[in-house]
Amino acid sequence: MAEFLLSKFAESAVSQTVQRITDLLIYEAASLSSVREDVEVLQNDLKSLQGLIKAADSKQEHDQHLQELVRQVKDVASEAEDVIDTYILKVDSSCIKAFHNKRIPPQINSVRARIQNIINTSMPIYGFVSAVGEGTSSIVDLQRHLRRSSPNDDDGDNDVVSLKCSTSALTEELTKEEDRLCVVSVVGMGGLGKTTLAKKVFKCVKQKFDCSAWVFISQQYVLRDVLIDIFLQIGSPNENMKFERINSARDILEQKKKEREFLNALPEHELIDSLNDKLKEKRFLVVLDDIWKIEAWYFLERAFPKGKKGSKILFTTRNREVASAADPRSCQVEPPLLTLEESWELLKRKAFPRDIVDAHGCPPEYENLGKEMAKKCAGLPLAVVVLGGLLSTKATLEEWKKVMRDVNSNLNKMQPRQQYEGVNQILALSYHDLPYYLKPCFLYLGNFPEDYEIHKRKLIRLWIGEGFIPMSTGSRGEMEQTWEDVAEGYMEELIHRCMVQVEKRDHTGRGVKTCRMHDLMRDLCINKSREESFAQIMEKTDGSAASFKPSGGSRSRRLVIHPGVDLQYRKTHWACNTFFRKLVNPCSSSLVESNWVEQVHPNLRSLLCLDGIFLPSSALKSSKFRMLRMLEVGVSVGCCEFIVLRGMGDLIHLRYLCVEISGGDFWLSSSIGNLRNLHTLHIRSDESVRGSVGMISKLIRLRHLSLPDVLSDQNGFRINKLKDIETLKNIPASVLIRSYDALHKLTNLRSIWISFDRDHYNYNDDDVRRVLGSQIVQSGRLTSLAIWIYNSEAGFPSLESLSSCHSLSKLVLNGKMKFQQQQGLIHLPQSLTKLTLFNSEMKQDPMPVLENKLPNLRFLMLCFNAYVGSKMVCSAHGFPNLDTLQLWRLDNLREWIVEKGAMPSLKKLTIEHIQKLEMIPKGLEFVTSLKELEIVDMKNSFCEKLQVKNGIEGQDYYKIRHISSISISFQ
Repeated sequence: MAEFLLSKFAESAVSQTVQRITDLLIYEAASLSSVREDVEVLQNDLKSLQGLIKAADSKQEHDQHLQELVRQVKDVASEAEDVIDTYILKVDSSCIKAFHNKRIPPQINSVRARIQNIINTSMPIYGFVSAVGEGTSSIVDLQRHLRRSSPNDDDGDNDVVSLKCSTSALTEELTKEEDRLCVVSVVGMGGLGKTTLAKKVFKCVKQKFDCSAWVFISQQYVLRDVLIDIFLQIGSPNENMKFERINSARDILEQKKKEREFLNALPEHELIDSLNDKLKEKRFLVVLDDIWKIEAWYFLERAFPKGKKGSKILFTTRNREVASAADPRSCQVEPPLLTLEESWELLKRKAFPRDIVDAHGCPPEYENLGKEMAKKCAGLPLAVVVLGGLLSTKATLEEWKKVMRDVNSNLNKMQPRQQYEGVNQILALSYHDLPYYLKPCFLYLGNFPEDYEIHKRKLIRLWIGEGFIPMSTGSRGEMEQTWEDVAEGYMEELIHRCMVQVEKRDHTGRGVKTCRMHDLMRDLCINKSREESFAQIMEKTDGSAASFKPSGGSRSRRLVIHPGVDLQYRKTHWACNTFFRKLVNPCSSSLVESNWVEQVHPNLRSLLCLDGIFLPSSALKSSKFRMLRMLEVGVSVGCCEFIVLRGMGDLIHLRYLCVEISGGDFWLSSSIGNLRNLHTLHIRSDESVRGSVGMISKLIRLRHLSLPDVLSDQNGFRINKLKDIETLKNIPASVLIRSYDALHKLTNLRSIWISFDRDHYNYNDDDVRRVLGSQIVQSGRLTSLAIWIYNSEAGFPSLESLSSCHSLSKLVLNGKMKFQQQQGLIHLPQSLTKLTLFNSEMKQDPMPVLENKLPNLRFLMLCFNAYVGSKMVCSAHGFPNLDTLQLWRLDNLREWIVEKGAMPSLKKLTIEHIQKLEMIPKGLEFVTSLKELEIVDMKNSFCEKLQVKNGIEGQDYYKIRHISSISISFQ
């Protein structure tokens, strides 16, 4: 088994290197022209090694020395890349090409000698027969394996089978009318379903409280961040800060930013006192999820007053002593372990498609094996779910028997008292069963902090940048699927195997928007990452902002720095600056310990500073960073030189670059044009971008481009050469107009966000027509389109051109509709699943057109006077698939009618700041699918009709009584 697993990981490493060299031969042909034959010979040797490693798949012997063999294979693959990348780097910056031409053949010969030594000496020891020229299975075969039904979007309910009693007990404890502030705890071991239970009850009871908040604590909590998160969830930190009028989503983001800055500027004791005062006269519910140490509660409890009668704090914790110490009189609710029958029922749900089991039942031979394996899970839901995910990939009885043998083989080695260690063995078995191409994708998930909400779009771009995703090509070499398509399949495979949890679905209801890892699965991921020297993680370990520790492989070529330095340190940046100065000059004095700094690999390939961790751009001139392919970092203008991106222009191997700018305007150096291999460029900044923006036009391999809202100098910025571009975000309309004729060539474009900014161009209706009539819109290939018109004179003269956008699923329009919407909205394509309208100023009720024209619509937002009429009607049987409806700041709306049978699939409704709306529509009582209602910043008379006070129901409460989660905040 060990040989099988190690060989798969080694095959992944060699496959990536072969693909990387292939790419270099194509895209760096000029730099490699004089040494092309040497590189091609090296490539063939690696293919031979690749074939030998693949042959190990059939071997099942256990040999502890294989670890060293695999390490040799991975090292020689990385060394091959280093030789070629270093050559390109030096040739690119030197006129003396002949000098370097003399040096590279000996270096390549050295690598080839190492490969031959492995093939001729090490491999025969294990009985491997040479398979020269044999590569991995074709991507077509892999994709055929992945073409299976997607996992059911059951919101996690089908992972729980025995929470009925626990739900009732916890609900009773949280709704008791006790005079003191009580701490209620959900306790139990990891994977028992504590958070699942708490979330389920929290959604049902939070409407009974004046305010509520949910925060995640974990072992690496930061007190200030926890307090700020609670503050922002219970209401505005300072009533004087509220904007008098909010006209756009940008204003909302600006207000949230100012609120967080206001709180962050407070000394910690003032923050605690302010939160205490805010809660003093309220009945509140605050959940502290996954609290490990009682010291965390001792820090936090000063912020919580007695509050109104019935106020509660809810813990989820693995430590009973924490719960008892926090409140000796409190009740502790512990979800029970599953019985054998419950375990089998849950395993069956995960292992078999629901329709098959419902129609035919489970074959008895599978049931006997399944129950035997379910017993090994010791009643722990997480272990059952993961085992079910593994079995769902096994199509035959013989494959089930093999899984059973593997389970018994691992568990029989343990003593009876180690029964729960068997759970970890079952989780490890799910990793061992992964095909080689999924292993690095899974390990990459461990780079993110505990309980981190991982955005699928970002994760996929990271996978692609790292080289984990092969290109899908046909027999003639044409591209069958994009990298993104293949990566989507990999993500679905990991979800199908229950190794990652879906947090949010996207607007289509089918795709994944964000995901998380269970902490036990993340522990497994980190342990495997350490064994494979996959990544080195720097994370905060105590209250000191400068205290980091390595928690991954000591010689990894990937370095990830977690958030955890609170915002006051992010402003000064002394911790991270000191760290990077230490990287540049290990002899310099530093508050950061040097024992792990010296372990950073000299040819670092990936550096991810998550969530705006800052470093001076001068650090990027270090030789340690010259081979970087992946870089995510924050740069502070205040603590660095003014031309903040100058150092990045030397990193010519970069494929992924994400930069967050803080502290003011910054200057984009012309050296940004050197990054010819860049696939993803994402620049985040609240301020103006100056300098050589036009040099972005030289990044001809760019696939995803996201820019800040404000580009001070757009001269020379063209997109006509970006023929591979798929995503354009915050692109000024003036750039499109200048490149109008070239837009016909951008055949790969799938998503675009266009901005008509009044500060930089005097737009008119003809400009809007030109953009809407351009080939990028008319081609019918777009899936996502956003157009923001900030110019009060311009608007949308027509939407007729959108009728040809048959692939469009997401549409955002900000700007005045200069037509009768009955005639204009009729052109919207039926393919839309998400529609957002801002500042449209429509005078006629848009609902009659939208509810009939858009049968596939799942998400609808009307806000900032998208509709300026006084009456709105949702008709019977209209919006058959609408899942979410958000109505914000419709200043003239007085009456809203919902007919019986309207919106039969609606789950979430938000009504915010509609001051003239008198009451909630009566028809909502018939929308039985509705699970969540948010009432935000509405007038008191509206809210009081929906509340229950002293046991007396408000006059409109009957309309919403059936909704499980209701949140009401007053004006």
